[in-house]
Amino acid sequence: MSRVEAPERQRVEARPAVGEPHRPSLMHYRRRRRLALGLLVVLLLAACVFGGRSVLLHAARFRVSQVDVAGTVGVDPELVRAASGVWIGQPLLAVHSEEVRARVAAIPQLATVLVTRDWPSTVTVTVTERTPVALAASAAGPQLVDATGLPYQTAPRPTPPLPRLAADRVAPDDPATRAGLAVLAVLAPEIREKLQVVEAAGPTDVTLRLTGGKQVRWGSADDAARKAAVLTALLTQPGTIFDVTAPGLPTIRR
Repeated sequence: MSRVEAPERQRVEARPAVGEPHRPSLMHYRRRRRLALGLLVVLLLAACVFGGRSVLLHAARFRVSQVDVAGTVGVDPELVRAASGVWIGQPLLAVHSEEVRARVAAIPQLATVLVTRDWPSTVTVTVTERTPVALAASAAGPQLVDATGLPYQTAPRPTPPLPRLAADRVAPDDPATRAGLAVLAVLAPEIREKLQVVEAAGPTDVTLRLTGGKQVRWGSADDAARKAAVLTALLTQPGTIFDVTAPGLPTIRR
């Protein structure tokens, strides 16, 4: 008698019956809810930003009511206000500080410019004027030169009592100019009062001409502080040419 084997059981997936609606899982529902809440937050933030910007641009309280200028000495504050391009009634939010700074910095007498927006309605422009330390010759007449080596303005009349900087090309990027100004910066006040000309033939060839026909051979700007100290003592002695190119072995020619 043959043995009848029982058929293998087949696993049948449980599927929803035809017409029965598919029910999303709880995790899927929570994910959709978080997505909807996130989108709502983004929309609310965008509305706040847009609304806040609109208020800042159009509300009278946030329009420029004054332009304050600080730091001017010889420059007319009205010149700074005019150069700023900021007008009364302009939305303060529309004032771009860097653009204002660039316009004001075009005034030659100014060394630095800082622009700030002070809410709710003030723009403050703080400047530092250039300080002349020497004169440079030009076709238009003597030019004021600041410590950076920039000839920035025709000297007023009467010409201020400043030494003349003699170099082939007086400019901030000129090595001879920088050497001459470095020497000028370390001189004692009593020597500066007698100084007439700083001759900068090159970065290693600086010569000073003082009142009374005295001449100082300085050489390079290296070891400037020591040379200045030696020169102060040397000038107490009689002579016409004082050589401090080697401060350890200074010489005097009478």
